[in-house]
Amino acid sequence: MDNSTIIKYLSGVASEQEVKNLFQWINTSPENRKDFIEMKKNWALTSVANENDEVVWQNFILAKQKFSKNKFFKRQFIQIAASILLIFSLGFATKSLVSKKSKLWYSSNTIIEVPAGEMSKLTLSDGTSVILNSGTTFSYSGNFSKGERIVQLDGEAFFDVEKDSKHPFIIKTKLLDFKVYGTSFNIEAYPESNQVSTTLVEGSLGFVNKKGDELGKLVPGENLLCKGIDNKINISNVSLDLYTSWKEGTIIFRNEKLENVAAKLERWYNVEIVIRSPKLANELYFGTVMKNKPIDQILEVLQVASSLKYQIIHRNDKPTLIYWE
Repeated sequence: MDNSTIIKYLSGVASEQEVKNLFQWINTSPENRKDFIEMKKNWALTSVANENDEVVWQNFILAKQKFSKNKFFKRQFIQIAASILLIFSLGFATKSLVSKKSKLWYSSNTIIEVPAGEMSKLTLSDGTSVILNSGTTFSYSGNFSKGERIVQLDGEAFFDVEKDSKHPFIIKTKLLDFKVYGTSFNIEAYPESNQVSTTLVEGSLGFVNKKGDELGKLVPGENLLCKGIDNKINISNVSLDLYTSWKEGTIIFRNEKLENVAAKLERWYNVEIVIRSPKLANELYFGTVMKNKPIDQILEVLQVASSLKYQIIHRNDKPTLIYWE
């Protein structure tokens, strides 16, 4: 079967004759049908952002042909294909996600709580832009509009802070505070995780202990991780997308424990996930998921890419319950 025909069909632009030829090929043998279902599943749920469709498909086919004779490597390939590819509608989904969020202006005593499964974008009275992730609480006092730029964060947010040398911008979290010098950065400080992660995109960002002592400054591309057990601070150079892609509707995992993946999915989709196997909880996942896809589709990708099996139980008065085993 001509690869371009399959690409057109999966992209929804194949002609009637091309569709007919494709299904004739599928019905020729059980193996063709099995291969097509496998390919369609990976294509429908995943694709590589900003890459040529023909190149993606050719690589998929070549890799499959290379490993098809070995069941072990075939299984490994399927897992990798399902894990590392992004959902092909990334561009459209990102635009839709942001466009549906209205820009909000606040200037007085304010507490903003973002429910699980949602995001919120706001602009503060000084012109600072803030994107709040699911399950986040963000607050500041009425003195903010008078130049006292101090905010409290419990959750995750991406900041693009307006420069003002006379009025420093201070962000308070449970473990550390941050002094901003006009910059853009991400902070993840969910109370239940007992750690703070900060990634600087541009500008300069100082980190301050609870005694008010400034301990140092980050430079663009650096991530700071502070764990509450001993408040030890670790700074490393990172790929920014790993820490900031959530604001565009995607979460990128790189060798992340499935128990951590579950925690993020719970916030993103407002579900409750129970992992029945300790071994599964510690299994590592390498891949990307998108918020605009239904949770059952995300679970299908995870199931292909790991040993995970799941059961969904819908509840009327509580978040949907999902068992992983």
